[in-house]
Amino acid sequence: MVREPVPIHAEGFFVMGVDGSVSQVVVFEYLDEDGYYRGLVRDREALLEELRTVMENMQGFLDEEVIRINGERVRARVLDVALGFRGSYDRPYLEFYIYFRGNLRPGVNKYEDFYEEEVAEYDYEINWLFPQGFRVLDYEFAGEGYVLGPGNILRLVVKRGLRVGNYESITFEVPGELLKRG
Repeated sequence: MVREPVPIHAEGFFVMGVDGSVSQVVVFEYLDEDGYYRGLVRDREALLEELRTVMENMQGFLDEEVIRINGERVRARVLDVALGFRGSYDRPYLEFYIYFRGNLRPGVNKYEDFYEEEVAEYDYEINWLFPQGFRVLDYEFAGEGYVLGPGNILRLVVKRGLRVGNYESITFEVPGELLKRG
């Protein structure tokens, strides 16, 4: 019996545009000692079916979340997923491409995400990159956070075993002149 791949790390990158669009890339890394994903690489149809399934599963998780920008609900969509390997076949990763968009306004804006509470099974990081001129004012998130750069980059770090979820938010400032140009 082949053991399922074990998730060992994840990293997410959220890049917000001046128009309120958010392009997201999330990478889940696995330890796959029994070669489940290696076996799929040899069978194109099985691989495509697996990628369809994980894409549908991710969309299902996103559909359960309530994401709001300035109080208005937005829907995240999985655009695609890719499989790759880190140096060897026992270190596969799945890379999800996700998109959503909200309406920004001059001044203070707020991103909120409500989702099921859980205990983190592995370490992960989340990186938010806001446009030049935007500024992170505050955030609420399980784990450690750091505002970097000129104030428009937020890095969040979660360690395995930490209780996460239920609610997270980022409050950020948008200069009015950037919205007019965008």
